[in-house]
Parts: sequence; C-alpha cells; structure tokens
Amino acid sequence: MIDTYRLLIGSIGDDSHSVGTSLLEIAFREAGLFVKNIGIMNTLDDFFNLAIDFDAILISCMNGHVDLYLNDFPFKLKRFQTKQNTPKLWYLGGNLSVQEVDENFVRKYRKLGFDFVSPKPISCDAIMERLKRDLYNKGIKKRRIQQLFPDETIRVSSLASVNDAPMPDQVFFAEREQVLESWPTGQEVRDEEAADIKKNHAAPLKNMHNAIVQNQCSGKHPLVQPRTGVAHTCDEIDILLYLREHGLDISSIQLDAASRKKMYDKAQEGVLRTEKGKKSFLNGYPVPIHGVKGVKEVLNAIDTPFQIRAGSPDHRLVYEIALAGGASSLEGGFICYLFPYDKDTSPVESLFYWKYVDKLADWYYKKYDVIVNREYFGPLTCCLVEPSIPICINIVQAILSAKAGVKCISVGLAEQGNRSQDIAALRVLDKMTRQYLAKYGFADCTVSTVFHQYMAAFPNDREKARDLILDSSITGALAGASRIMTKTPVESIHIPTKEDNAEGLKLTHTGLLKAKDEKINQPLVKEESVLLEREVSALMKAIEDLGKGSIARGTLRAFEEGLLDIPFSPSRFNKKRLITARDCDGAIRFVNPELLRFDNDIIDFHKEKIHHRMTQQRTGKIYEVLDSDLTRIWKNDYARWPLDGHYVR
Repeated sequence: MIDTYRLLIGSIGDDSHSVGTSLLEIAFREAGLFVKNIGIMNTLDDFFNLAIDFDAILISCMNGHVDLYLNDFPFKLKRFQTKQNTPKLWYLGGNLSVQEVDENFVRKYRKLGFDFVSPKPISCDAIMERLKRDLYNKGIKKRRIQQLFPDETIRVSSLASVNDAPMPDQVFFAEREQVLESWPTGQEVRDEEAADIKKNHAAPLKNMHNAIVQNQCSGKHPLVQPRTGVAHTCDEIDILLYLREHGLDISSIQLDAASRKKMYDKAQEGVLRTEKGKKSFLNGYPVPIHGVKGVKEVLNAIDTPFQIRAGSPDHRLVYEIALAGGASSLEGGFICYLFPYDKDTSPVESLFYWKYVDKLADWYYKKYDVIVNREYFGPLTCCLVEPSIPICINIVQAILSAKAGVKCISVGLAEQGNRSQDIAALRVLDKMTRQYLAKYGFADCTVSTVFHQYMAAFPNDREKARDLILDSSITGALAGASRIMTKTPVESIHIPTKEDNAEGLKLTHTGLLKAKDEKINQPLVKEESVLLEREVSALMKAIEDLGKGSIARGTLRAFEEGLLDIPFSPSRFNKKRLITARDCDGAIRFVNPELLRFDNDIIDFHKEKIHHRMTQQRTGKIYEVLDSDLTRIWKNDYARWPLDGHYVR
C-alpha cells in the first residue's frame, strides 16, 4: 500500500497518436504516480465517466482539431462538479490547432475550465513540474492505492476457436455479399465480374509479382515507390505520371483517413469539397468513392504495377474494388494493421477480416490466373522498433497468407538509423521468412523485401532531411531490399507536393548509385544478424509452443502473456510493458528484455547496452532517454545520418 496521486491520461477524437501519452505514462510511473492511460480515440464522456477516481485528468490531441471535440466541455464539467466537490486538475495539451496559436487561444480553453493548456508539445519535465505545483496549490491530497501498475490486460474471447485454416468458401461468399452491399460502388465489382474482369489484369508489366520476379532476376537496384493520394482521380493520375518521369518504379496510393475508418460519407464530402487541380481536402485517395471506375482509370493511364496501401483492420470493400479495377498488390495483415492503428478491435475479428483478404487473393489466382502480391506493414508504430518483433510478425502473417493460397509475399521493415542493425534486420527478415515458409511447406512462394525510409518524425532541417533520404537509400541497397518506400525532405514541414516527392525520388536514386562505393562493417552486421536470428527463433518458438498447432492462436496468446508486445501500440490487447530505446550507437535495444523468452546472455546484452547509454547520458530515468530518442531527429540534434558511432558520446 502506498500514498500517491492518481492520473488519468488519454487522447480525444479521431487522433490515433499514442506515443506522447505512452511517454507520459512511463514518466509519471517512474515518478511514483498511479496512471491510467485510456489510449486513443476517446470521447469527453470517456474522461468524465472515470474522472471521479482521479486527481488530475490530462487530455491530449495531436491532430490539430481539438476545437471539434470540446464544444460540450463546459457543460459536462459543470454537471460533473455539481455531483462531486472533490478538487480536480484538468489539463489540455498536444498539437491542438492547425492554425497559429497565441495567448488568446490559451485563454479561450482556460475559460472552458482547463487548469493548464499547452497548444504545442512540451517536455515531460515541464508537465511534471507544473502538475506538482498545481496539485499542491489546489490542495489535492495523495491517496492510498494497492499498486502502481494495475494489470489491465484484455483477454481475447473465442481464442480456443482460432486456427490457421483458410476461410471456407461458404463463409467467404456469404460475407462477400454483405461487403459488396456496404457501399454503392460495391456493385461495380459485380458489374466487372459480369463483363470480363480478367482484362483489367491483362498487362504483365502492371502486375506486381511479375515486376518483383523480373527485378530479382536482373539483379537491378531496388524498385522505388513513393506514397501518394489525393481526392480526385484525374489529379492522382497527374501525380503518378509526373513521378514516373522522375524515377517512380511502382505506383501506389494511400487510402484517406475517412475511408480507413469506413466513414465513406465523410470521404465523399471531402471529394465534393475539393476542386479538381486544387489542394485536396483528403489525405489520401478514397477508393470506395471512386470505385472500380476510378481504379481502372488510374491503371489505364500508367505503365507500372499499382498497389493500394491502407491502414486499419478492415479493408475488405477497398480491396475488392482495387482488385476488380486491376490493382495487383494489397498491403496489410491482421497484426500489422491492427495493433499500431486501432484501440478496441479484437485481434480475432481482425484475423477474420484478413483471412477474407487472403481468400480473395487466392480466389483471383484460381479463377482469373492473377497472382496478387500480399505485403505486410513492418514498421508497426514506427517509433523505436527493435527488429525482432516486426520480423516475427511478418513471418506469422506470411505463413497464414501462404496457408490461404497466396503465392507472392512481401515483408517489410523500417529504417531505424543504425546502418549495421538495419542491414542485418532486412537480411534476417528475408532469410528467416523463407526458412519458416519452407518449414510449413511453402518454399515455392515468391518472397521480396520492402525497406521503408525512416518512418518516425523527420528532421525539420531540409538539408538534414535530404541527407537522411540519400543515406537511407544507400542502407536499403546494401541490405539487398527488393523495394524502397521513399520519403520527402518536407515530411515534418507540410504535406508533400508532387515536386517534393520528385525530389525524394531523385535523392533515392542518387543514394542507390552511391551504394556501390560504400563499404559495410561486416563484423558488426554479422554480430547483429546472429543476435536477431537467435531472438526471432526464440520468439517464434514461444508462438509455436503456445499455439499447439496454430500459428495464429499462438501469436494471440503470446500477446496476452506479453511475450509479444509492441511499444507505443494503442491496442487494448497489447500488454504495453515492453520498452525500447537507442544504445550509444543509435541501435534499438530492449530496456526490459527479461519480459521475453530470450537466453540470459541476450538479456544481459540488451541491459548492458541500455546501462551504458544511461551512464553516458548521466541519467537514471528511462523516460529521459525515451524523450531524447523520440525528439532528437526532428529537432536536428544529431551530427549525421546514419547514427552509427556518434549518437551518444
């Protein structure tokens, strides 16, 4: 039993950022405070329903639209205060507005009833000092609690029924009726089937599987793929044609945020509000709004493979439309598009959705002789990702897709910043994916690797951003990546234009050419490779042991027990106990590796690396290390990229 303050923290609205609140949770707990983090996508009622048991309520918003969510705050606060008279602190912070903010902005939200308002991110130390002062000044006393770390693990229901079998035909076709009826453009898929859907896949050059095989056989540099996505089809075509002239090898679109959440009416509204040729009101291309017709128009205009990239648990309608229109590559999986993006969806439900997608890919192969590429988003939360976790998640999803009949598989990782670790990670990913596919009887699957240029917060110094992109391309080429997903020098400044994307492509191709003159630190790459192979083997053994014949069931049990855990994941089905940080050379290590089933020497290795880092940084607080790691790059507080040999000295 201890006496301490109780804090409630979480994000409001459709904001899916969870890194900041996760960092605060760690900082507050290290300070001896009780913290309940309710994660992302909350309503005001979620906070008020719990507030009575807490001393301070900290509401976060990072998407710049806090004004949409707080209209009822004064009324709800007054009603809350009439029911109980215990003093509380109400804090509001994050990135609260997309407009310039001043003292009037702060005063506005103070008048609503907030004790403290921070319209832009501030340090954990600043929040801590303010909180201690306000708690004292408001006369709020510490209260007795049982423990600082309550176990809030959500158990997965129906886990015993989870298996690796492909979705049965009768289930698939019954679900398909409902999926295609969920939005009017679903009928276009039926219309295309009634005509001749195979003609939309007739051009071999536009098939992702063919492009991957040909590039692997030729031994050319990695295929280069930027991210694009705007509201109108004609504008999307203009962008892709422009980027093709500037070095694009693979065309793709990112789905807009409204369509990701199946808010198709909002996506349609965004299209209507966007004038053709003008700035898009949507942050992606709304596939369900433009339907098969839109996808066909894109495919008819380009001469490359076309991929749809999304970002949430359920994209069945989107991928039905995409394949019917001629797209040949679909990204996502039941773990990688759930745990980093969603709070409440059960992984069993997510597995069902993605079994549907894999079944759809297999159906196209059997009915139309079209090989559909299935890719998994390896970057996960993009922040401080130790490679063994995403490698295992890639492998699990690859095995399940192969069991469903998928013939072409792409596995991916994101650059973290230490070249030796990044090269080793991509090579181990390729090697061990093939090993496990062969173990389960799928050695004939085509396997390729995708290297994502640095995915966390980018430098806001354009020259440093340019250098990062160029050197990232060198790393990807040295690692032997099949494809490179590119970034732009303005990632942290504004939404990239087609000209910004073209500059990113130019820098990437320059890096690919320079790679042949770069030398690899072979001893370090070998050391990292051996370490990762042992870690992945240990994690996969735990999955297989827990699954007792089912990889899917074993994976979900591993998440329940914390033997798989994704740092900074917002999912309620994730333990949120595993912590990662950089070592002195910028490589990602586990702060608490004892949570995983690693051999003792591996556990000691990680702990020694983190201990050395904390000693060099002269701190005993993990949150100070994490705060530094999460902000140094975008603050330009590093000498050069990659980080090997100079990150902390």
